[in-house]
Amino acid sequence: MKQESLTAKQVEHMKPGDKRTEVPAGPPAGLYLVVHPTGRKGWALRYRYHGRPRNLTFPKGYPDMTLAAARAEAESLLGELDKGNDPALLQRHEKEVEALQQASVANVVEEWLKREVRPGADGRIQQKAWKETQRIIEKETHPWRTRDISDIKKPDVLRLLDGIVDRGASVMACRTRGVLLRFFKWAKKRGYIEQSPMFDVSKPGADHKDRDRVLEPAELAEVWNASNSLSYPVGPFIRLLILTAQRRGEVARMRWRDVDLDKALWTLPAEVTKNGRIHYVPLSRAALTILGELPRFTGDYVFTYSSGEKPVNSFSDMKEALDGETLKRRKERGAEKNIEKWTMHDLRRTAATLMAGRGVLPHVLTAILNQTADVQASKSSPILKVYQRYQYLDEKRAALEAWADYVVSLTDQKQKAATA
Repeated sequence: MKQESLTAKQVEHMKPGDKRTEVPAGPPAGLYLVVHPTGRKGWALRYRYHGRPRNLTFPKGYPDMTLAAARAEAESLLGELDKGNDPALLQRHEKEVEALQQASVANVVEEWLKREVRPGADGRIQQKAWKETQRIIEKETHPWRTRDISDIKKPDVLRLLDGIVDRGASVMACRTRGVLLRFFKWAKKRGYIEQSPMFDVSKPGADHKDRDRVLEPAELAEVWNASNSLSYPVGPFIRLLILTAQRRGEVARMRWRDVDLDKALWTLPAEVTKNGRIHYVPLSRAALTILGELPRFTGDYVFTYSSGEKPVNSFSDMKEALDGETLKRRKERGAEKNIEKWTMHDLRRTAATLMAGRGVLPHVLTAILNQTADVQASKSSPILKVYQRYQYLDEKRAALEAWADYVVSLTDQKQKAATA
């Protein structure tokens, strides 16, 4: 007796059972409606390829794919079988193509912006910086938008950066390189690529030079004394930058929970350090005095405009206020010009340079700055990694205490000279 064909109405009203049920849905023969106990309905095709049974599940189920559409799809797939092709392999190829399309540079950039550098994520990137990062990555990588991210190689990166330099934007080329370093590092971590195309890509531009501005001791004293006239959080923030020799973003994200005033130790968690390693900064007596005089709020951040809920991030405003104060003091002494242009990062370089000049050994200085000279060695040995976490703590404490004493002596001399 010939079985009647399944109708669209029967598909619509098919009730689920206790177990997964397959109902013949042909023609063509081999097409089945699959009804799950949850009520979900899908389509499957059973056939033989070179004598071996094969099972293919359609990507779309009911009602996204109607009975008529499922039958048409089955006919098309079995037509490929007549040509000697395996429909299951063809479907797998289509999925791979779709996956490749999903891994286009444009799609991965969109995911990176959403997941990794969204504004306010862990306090690590603020709205203004996020918008600039978004602008750079979307504008400069636009020629790559439709390419698979795994196809982007070092020559592609070099051509892109050279093009930015050629239009007279060397600074933007360097910024773009920095953004791409972060982007491809994240893409590798997420499995989109096996190797970053940024390996050994130097800062672009033949005329590019790393900053090497080091403030003279007298200039450093001027900055310190000017900061004393600036209220919280600007003044104390600048002075702790000088005394600790840490990065401005790390000082900005200092939290009270990470500061042990009794042990005179500031512990930077791995998630806030540039190299992703826990870092211990001994606090000098001068640093403890500054911290002890700061206001305490309900939130945890030490330097804040929002009751401790968010860290400070208006570095340009801070620098502008400080420059205004140093110029004001200079004019009071009859000078016309301000201190030669410098950045907040130059305070860190200045501290390192002057400490080295005063006899702090290179390995101790590296430990103070939390640089990555020994990262590969520590990765190879868990014991060494634990050791390095605590290494040179006494030496760092002695060096930072001596550095603080030196800075205070400089500022005292400057104050006396100004009032003489």
